Amino acid sequence: MWLQPITYRGRTVAAATRERFFLADELEGRAPDDPERTFVILMCAYAGDVARGLLPGPYTHAAARRYARAALIPSELLERPALDTHLAAAGLGVPAAEFPAARAAHRNGRPLDLP
Repeated sequence: MWLQPITYRGRTVAAATRERFFLADELEGRAPDDPERTFVILMCAYAGDVARGLLPGPYTHAAARRYARAALIPSELLERPALDTHLAAAGLGVPAAEFPAARAAHRNGRPLDLP
């Protein structure tokens, strides 16, 4: 059986197979709308899509984070320099550090979309 560990912020938070995923107990016990939980679930979705051949591989944690950002952050918001990133992240249900990271990637010409 293929099993992809999912690492976020320096710790293993989940594992994904081609068909399902398993969250670490810490995330499993959180509310369904918890931003970090949602973000990690999208990283797991990316791992599953790579495993099924729906997206090009290999799986990387950086690509999984880009995938999750693209799913959660509308690109037009990244073009608004006056937008408060912490308020925007809270409103979108995105982990606080991900909105500024997405904005920096956007500024550097690295789109959120996967290649």
